[in-house]
Amino acid sequence: MTAPSNATQAFWSLFQERASDLAIAKSADGAVYDQLLEKLQEIDPGLYLEFCSDPRERELIVTADGKRALFPLARAIVSAAPAVDGWSIRALKPKVGFPKTAAWEGLTITLKAIVFDPLELDGSDLGLRIFIPGIQEKDIDKAHNAVLRALDHGLGEEHFAESVQSVEVRPLPADTVADDFIPLRDLERFIEWREGRRKGAGRDH
Repeated sequence: MTAPSNATQAFWSLFQERASDLAIAKSADGAVYDQLLEKLQEIDPGLYLEFCSDPRERELIVTADGKRALFPLARAIVSAAPAVDGWSIRALKPKVGFPKTAAWEGLTITLKAIVFDPLELDGSDLGLRIFIPGIQEKDIDKAHNAVLRALDHGLGEEHFAESVQSVEVRPLPADTVADDFIPLRDLERFIEWREGRRKGAGRDH
């Protein structure tokens, strides 16, 4: 997929102008981030930005927020990026490992307590039913978004999007214990095991 050249150039020109301001930003809650995001979404509204402003490792990520159809566009935009001193620029969120906690809109969840039950969907698709001990029904939507961000970090945006087709979040049922399910931190090993089993079954036929 080819990124619209004028819109892409406008985005990177703005980033060059505002890179020094982004470098001192503490979070995405600021005018410089909003301005850059608005310009990026003139290319496609499904694109987003993440950044790290640590002086030792400044990084800008163009992410498709897990939408596989937009992965080529994100890569095309990054391939047109200029060199900006002190910054590395990449497409799609990389695998960095599961964080200890994940947060969304004031809700923080602890990853070591979270477990999942795999769901076999149509064909070869995999779904996850994720259980969070003690979560209240009113916080399910926030917890869902926090879990999605943790999965991006744990697997990497592309691997997550390709391996898992659906995610639902529920409280841990009262008549079960976490040991009845698989720890979320073991998800990548489960995916590898599942893929190996499926390939082995294919060879048997």
